[in-house]
Amino acid sequence: MERYTAIADPRERIELELATWWDFGILPRIPDRAPMSINYLGSDLPANQSQNIEASASCSLWITGLPPDCTMKDLLSGIRSAGKIFSCNINPPSPTGRTSAAKIVFWDRAGTNKFLNQYVWGVFRVRDYKPKVIMNRILVPSQTPSNQSRVVRVIGPDAIVNETYLEEYFKRHFFYDLEEFSVVHHNAETSMARVEIRFSSHRAQAAAATTWINLAKTGRENAVDGMDEKEKSLWKEVKYFWGPDPCEGP
Repeated sequence: MERYTAIADPRERIELELATWWDFGILPRIPDRAPMSINYLGSDLPANQSQNIEASASCSLWITGLPPDCTMKDLLSGIRSAGKIFSCNINPPSPTGRTSAAKIVFWDRAGTNKFLNQYVWGVFRVRDYKPKVIMNRILVPSQTPSNQSRVVRVIGPDAIVNETYLEEYFKRHFFYDLEEFSVVHHNAETSMARVEIRFSSHRAQAAAATTWINLAKTGRENAVDGMDEKEKSLWKEVKYFWGPDPCEGP
């Protein structure tokens, strides 16, 4: 069932490099600086507040009309050939609502523009819903270009590198949400495994995971509390790499 249409009748192709979205009236105009809503339930840390940038440079989007039981995998698997995701979170339906909403921040404005172009042409769907996308009133600038992403690939002894162990370890140290945890390779003879962890966000999730992996590898007390010597030794063999964000690829 289609809940929303992207645009009534897009008669002309919109070239993002020639004009802004607001000039075409496709997305509602927002002020250059938008105060934090009194209905906002998150923290008021500086990173969650609107930044001093032009609205046309913001990478933050607000998506409504998502399935009421929308999962992170539902949402993010609907985004391809756009750009890396910096952060993403889903708000379940309110007591009086019937659909979910989400905030997505792309890594840079180029990825944001690619996604908006797909939205305008009706490409973006989540299951059988066609959500509505607008610019978020909280402005977020592009991130510094790097090979970092929300995807972390971990290699090491299978006693450590497995979903049950890593999930329990990460949950002790930071909050996170996953799109997917997959085993890429497992060698039973050598007891070595390689996994790919697709967090919902780079910010405070994938970034935090790599921090806590490094802390465990180096034996920092707050990271290895309760571990025996064998477990600490196994952690020294663990390595991680940044993986490509599937939202950027085809």
